[in-house]
Amino acid sequence: MKTFKQYLKEGPPAWTQSLSKMLFDLPRTGFKDIKIPLSSAIFKRIWPESIRSKVFHLTDYDGLGKLKKMQGKKKSISAFYNMDSYVISDGIKTEGGYVVELEGDVLAAAPDDISSQPDKTGRRWLSFSTLINPPTDSDPGLGGKAKLKGIEKDLKELLKEIIKKYAKEDTTRTHQNPLFAWHKLGNWPGEYKNDGKGKSLIIKDYIDGMEKIMKKYSRPLGALLTDYTKKRTLDPDSDSGEKAMWDELVVNNFKIQKIHVGPEFAPDFDGDDDIDGFPFELYQDTGDMVDYITRTVQNIKL
Repeated sequence: MKTFKQYLKEGPPAWTQSLSKMLFDLPRTGFKDIKIPLSSAIFKRIWPESIRSKVFHLTDYDGLGKLKKMQGKKKSISAFYNMDSYVISDGIKTEGGYVVELEGDVLAAAPDDISSQPDKTGRRWLSFSTLINPPTDSDPGLGGKAKLKGIEKDLKELLKEIIKKYAKEDTTRTHQNPLFAWHKLGNWPGEYKNDGKGKSLIIKDYIDGMEKIMKKYSRPLGALLTDYTKKRTLDPDSDSGEKAMWDELVVNNFKIQKIHVGPEFAPDFDGDDDIDGFPFELYQDTGDMVDYITRTVQNIKL
């Protein structure tokens, strides 16, 4: 297993949060907010054969330079197969207007926004709810509750083991749900045994424990995380008839192939030979860009 310093070696991307806050502050639905690591190193050990696919990434001009520096690295980014033209024009976490065509290793894929969240090192995380919630839920997920039967119990046991090892007082014996003790352990320094390394050892044990659980459920978990790469199309909701505005993939070790520029910024590059060394395409209508993306995705061969 890696040391804590090795974990930290992996500028922060959009919507970052400290790893400590992410792991110990579970504000919305309690246990469903437990974080699952999308670590390329863990994935390589559990699933040695990566799925490599052409994907697209939405960004703005400032993001192009950052993306160039991330090529071939372990840091992951959020990408897509399908996205509404309105979202491409207005952006999600950036101003938008630029779509980067690239090829990368897929860590996770879903027919909706799975809200993968990066920590300050660039590693992305999924909430447990994303794995188990049905796609039709108000907080949509991958629908893996039946396929991952038993995993919730294992996750709770992991928290209890860590609390028992590091907390000055093991309160899990009086609380069936260990989240209260977990929150105290991570947020009140006086609650854990301090041997000079403090919280770093707790986080290391959490990530190592997560890897063991992910390996135990490797077959159903692997399929759950990547099966959408075979389909790559968005279905309308059975009740409303509406489709998600975009899907989401988490990829790393990627290589930029082409940059697509929407109508708002296209005039800035008239007459240019490249954008930061990459070939590019200019569009007078974002809908034409969406049509290109759709045709390209339909022709992907995995």
